Amino acid sequence: MGASSSKLSFKQSVFRLFEEQNISPTDPFWAQFWELPESADDIFSLVSSSDIRRTRDTALVNLESLLVSSISRLVYLLRHSQIHYAPAAQQTIPGSAPGSIDEGQADQALSAARATKETLNCMRIITRIMPFIYEKPELESWQQDLFWGADAAVGGDSTITGATEDDDADDRPLGAALIDTLTDFLFLPGFAIPLSQGLPTTVAYVIWETGIGSTTPIGTTNQFESNKIETLKTILTLVSQAMYYPGNVLPIQGIRFTSYLVCNPDKRVVLGMLCSLLNTAMKYNPGWRVPYNHVVFSDPRQLLVTYAIQLLIVLATYSVPEDEDLAALGINIPEEADGLTTPPGRTSQNTSHKHHKNWYRFYLARLHRIQDLQFLADGMSRLLNQPMQASAAYLPGSQKQVEWAPELVMLFWELIRHNSRFRNYIISSDRIHDFVVLFLYYAHAYRLDVSRVGLVRLCVYVLQTISCDSVFCVRLNKPFDSHNALPPSMRIAGWDSISAAAGGGGTYADYLLLSIYSLITNSKGRLSALYPSLLDIQINLSPHIVNIGRLTCTRLIHLFSTLSTPSFLATNETNHVLADKLLLAMNGMIANNNHQANANLLYIIIRAQRRFEALRDLTFERCMEDVRLQRRSTSGAGVTDRKDDVVIIFNADDAADDSPGADAQPDYARNKDKGKGKASTEGDGSKESRQSSQDAEPFKPTQAWFESWHPKLHINIILHLLDVLPTHIPRLNMLPPLQSASSSATTSPTRRARNDSPARDAEILAALRHLDDEAVLPESYAREFREPIAFEWTVAAKGWYYSVLWSAIFVMHEVVGSDTRSGIASVTGVASASVTGAGSGMGVWRGTKVVLFRVQETKAEGPSLLRPRGAVDAVAKSVLDRLGGGGGSAGGQHRQQQAAS
Repeated sequence: MGASSSKLSFKQSVFRLFEEQNISPTDPFWAQFWELPESADDIFSLVSSSDIRRTRDTALVNLESLLVSSISRLVYLLRHSQIHYAPAAQQTIPGSAPGSIDEGQADQALSAARATKETLNCMRIITRIMPFIYEKPELESWQQDLFWGADAAVGGDSTITGATEDDDADDRPLGAALIDTLTDFLFLPGFAIPLSQGLPTTVAYVIWETGIGSTTPIGTTNQFESNKIETLKTILTLVSQAMYYPGNVLPIQGIRFTSYLVCNPDKRVVLGMLCSLLNTAMKYNPGWRVPYNHVVFSDPRQLLVTYAIQLLIVLATYSVPEDEDLAALGINIPEEADGLTTPPGRTSQNTSHKHHKNWYRFYLARLHRIQDLQFLADGMSRLLNQPMQASAAYLPGSQKQVEWAPELVMLFWELIRHNSRFRNYIISSDRIHDFVVLFLYYAHAYRLDVSRVGLVRLCVYVLQTISCDSVFCVRLNKPFDSHNALPPSMRIAGWDSISAAAGGGGTYADYLLLSIYSLITNSKGRLSALYPSLLDIQINLSPHIVNIGRLTCTRLIHLFSTLSTPSFLATNETNHVLADKLLLAMNGMIANNNHQANANLLYIIIRAQRRFEALRDLTFERCMEDVRLQRRSTSGAGVTDRKDDVVIIFNADDAADDSPGADAQPDYARNKDKGKGKASTEGDGSKESRQSSQDAEPFKPTQAWFESWHPKLHINIILHLLDVLPTHIPRLNMLPPLQSASSSATTSPTRRARNDSPARDAEILAALRHLDDEAVLPESYAREFREPIAFEWTVAAKGWYYSVLWSAIFVMHEVVGSDTRSGIASVTGVASASVTGAGSGMGVWRGTKVVLFRVQETKAEGPSLLRPRGAVDAVAKSVLDRLGGGGGSAGGQHRQQQAAS
């Protein structure tokens, strides 16, 4: 459809969709939708969003006929794939010998190229239309009846071009038939996998890549990979209805297409799909490339990996609603699934209430071979490491960074939650240390980027989840010897001065605690909702970590000084929870006979005695007086306490200005020209993290509020030590008080030398390590034990989780769409891919009314070395528009639609 006349003819057919009512489903008119277009760009540019909406609102019957015709054509092409895709020597018809084909079938046989084109065009039509159906809530019952109703079956193929009377009727629901057909196309020889002597000419559920479940490569071509990309994109579009539900409704409502995918118990399909997606993603190695190679050449393999890992995470993270009716989805599970015997021809009568099992998650949790676990750990580590290595390159921007961090962190989270063998493997092999550093890298790199706060939260919650494992906590006591190999932004100032036990260097526990301190103090209040979870990590670690360095202990006390400031405690109704959590963490490091191994912490606590006594003696009147003094000394809201170089936003509304708030909704800010997507998410699963209220009225402390928490602070252990230790070590009474972080930076060298005496400190630390247990802590304190604080999976937390995932998918599709239309790369590799539609220049969900997260415009960036969109590009764009390319008009239309949404 390269000529302008053919495009005009196709466009007139699109106009007919909403200009003419009730076009007959048997009209040959429908065939041109899969016969004429040559690429995805033809469909996405000529079937505009306004055309789809107008047809949807004025001629819904025609839109239904177009969908049903496209799905029926897909089913027909799959049924006769032995004729259309197999070579002539292998062409067969069902029930006949290989190589036998009658004259009537021979007339109907399509060339492989034409069959592929029609198949892809049917998928593209479905991909183009479905988001505009999902965006209209009023069509909810209509689409349920269409795809999953009692009469929603494909039926016979008598109305399909090229069908015969011998085609059997299909009693599956239309939605089930569509998902089954798309899944089968992913394993169809001649379309997605090569034809070979060892494979049948029908659907073969073989694994695409070597790795888990396969050691024999089957080979592939660029065309096959392009076809896989188109098919995966269509499946992603079908399950993307999640974008059009609020976060608090999605986990309860569920998505029927996704439920059918994950609940279908066909083991061949599930394992074939799961292993293919896993191996495709985990085997990809971005590696080192020639500097700036990505500016000139594209990597079509990266696009396939993107869709593979996204669909994998969508399937693995999905939770089937408890009230999902599996029988209505066309899933009939025999009772053999429960180990019971069912008479032949009979199936279970209670399938609608049984087997609400996500089979993809089930088999992912059953991976147990060491080589498979190592394969997963190597793949995730390699892909998560690549952005850190690219950012540290000597030539800025010379290596392209892969943008799969959210999906990879989610995959890691799912594995450690559901696969105990994987969790034990990475902990016992110390691979977990590498992942801890990687998660801290992403948390630090994007701590100030409100558009990437969802990724930061993922990293923090994964660390909180793994910190509930006591073996992991003990493993953190291993020395961290590769600190100097980290990027400069990840290194801790003063790390070399940390002195742990036996004169060794800092441990991974030191690095984790110091990183948490840095996240809290250097995030300018933008991570305030994460403070409880960060402190929960410290609580979980505290009973198991030993030999904490002096620098780490000092930072803990500095943080406590700020969190216990009266003005901070009185600013929010639940700010006292943060101070109490830090007290619990320090108690855990001291109790359970850890006070001998953590003598550095005892030493620093003794020097900070006045700060703990100040909190003990705090009164409501003193608290309010401090608040009044704070308000007098500063003007306006957003006051920060800088006594200890710790920045805490007192006014929660200031943080809300930069983030969506407590609705658990992500925010998306996209650069229109570059296609660089940004998504930010707020809300999580821990109770304390939802402490910052968005009430119009500021919090007003009362005496009753103060009395409700102050007597319950977990400060007794530390106060007991402050009373007891000086009686055993009299020299403790002569120690100088600990200075704040801000004042220590301005202290003169002479005074600093007087405060810090190595000989005195060594003598006191030796005495602290040899104290008698019973003399220091009574039994009630020494044996204090608390359950680890795990991440709480509430409905709101699941909604937030899905919003992070789908906002990342939304952003990635925008990046893919823009990168295939701009820059030098579009002239080379991506341009060839877009001939078959793999690199469509239009975002699938662009301009639709997404509900799960907000879509927001940002100012476009100007020309740069890597994207020189200047005068030459403007001239080229104008010429393409005049020749009928349509790229410019589509871009202008997108900007108007996006601004309206």
